[in-house]
Amino acid sequence: MESILLWGPRQVGKTTLLDLLPLGGRLFLDDLGSRQRAQNDPALLLDGVRLPCLIDEVQYAPNLFPEIKSRIDRARRERLRSESPPATETVYYLTGSNKIMLDDRAKESLAGRCSMFVLHGLSVAEIREAIPDLPLKTILFRGGMPELYRRPELSPCDYYNDYIRSYVEKDVALTSGVTKLDAFNDVLRLLAARTGQFLNVSEVANAAGVEQKTVGAWIGLLERSGICATVEPFHTNLSKRVIKMPKFYFMDTGLCARLQGYTTEDALWNSPQAGGLFESLVFSELVKTRDNFLLDWKVFTWRTKEKDEIDFVIQSGDRMFFAEAKMAVQNVKSFALDREALKVFPPPHQKILVYAGSETTRLDPATHALPVAQLGAYLRGA
Repeated sequence: MESILLWGPRQVGKTTLLDLLPLGGRLFLDDLGSRQRAQNDPALLLDGVRLPCLIDEVQYAPNLFPEIKSRIDRARRERLRSESPPATETVYYLTGSNKIMLDDRAKESLAGRCSMFVLHGLSVAEIREAIPDLPLKTILFRGGMPELYRRPELSPCDYYNDYIRSYVEKDVALTSGVTKLDAFNDVLRLLAARTGQFLNVSEVANAAGVEQKTVGAWIGLLERSGICATVEPFHTNLSKRVIKMPKFYFMDTGLCARLQGYTTEDALWNSPQAGGLFESLVFSELVKTRDNFLLDWKVFTWRTKEKDEIDFVIQSGDRMFFAEAKMAVQNVKSFALDREALKVFPPPHQKILVYAGSETTRLDPATHALPVAQLGAYLRGA
């Protein structure tokens, strides 16, 4: 007997996905009554649920974790005593959207008894598989939330306004002890304006009027919650002139566009922020492909003091891929590695130009130009 914990931000489809399984029972801890019963008498509550069961938003009832642990251990002991032990089966499917609370509670109680997986929003590849002709500017504006594609009549602005209030402010900030909510939102908007850029925490802190260590702590909170990510520069003893500042990305471009203040996809597409959002979309596609297919990719960035850059350095085992994100569909050109990079990354090189077009082409013997929707499949097959 074991459990599986599926973690991811709210509304990415965790419960919908697990509900496709042949479940015996379901517990939804968003419901205050179920949450109270789970806290007050978890054994009685679990006795009344048929297995296998789904327990949704399990972080709200920490008293469930030791009870689940006890039941898994008891079942394992009984299996060992059996003359013909049955195969291990998953009987508890858990979901959670608050990574901070889950880290504090699940890892300690269910260590060795629970497999944890992450679920992100929809990738561009998944969206295009369902809606092949959907313009990229629509995907950039709507982001990866499944509900905005299942119900296209919904307003992305209204949807993300509610999402910011219900998840980012309440589930992420307030439950983590953030008391200066106005300052937190100011920092959030300043970070949204810097997606796809190298991150200077001091600059953000000065603009928001908040201490630098506080901004750093809030960025860590956003990273742990799956809202944002920082990408560290690739660095070795050979790369003496590499800037060590990380690059910053929002994982969902729709959320980022709302924080930037855009109300239509055309305004966003023609804005100065479009390039940074497109690069964020490319990064998100890399992360989603890596996590969805349980790959060993490590993603870095590269920038020298002379401002030579590579957007993404992707390491897979002993192989390296170099990727640039460029929105332009006219005059798509290959890119070269700078002299400093050539010291660190000896040929041969595999380079990818990810652009907003629709055709896959070879720009030179070492470089492919790819639509963003094909990036993950290309790297998996390379």
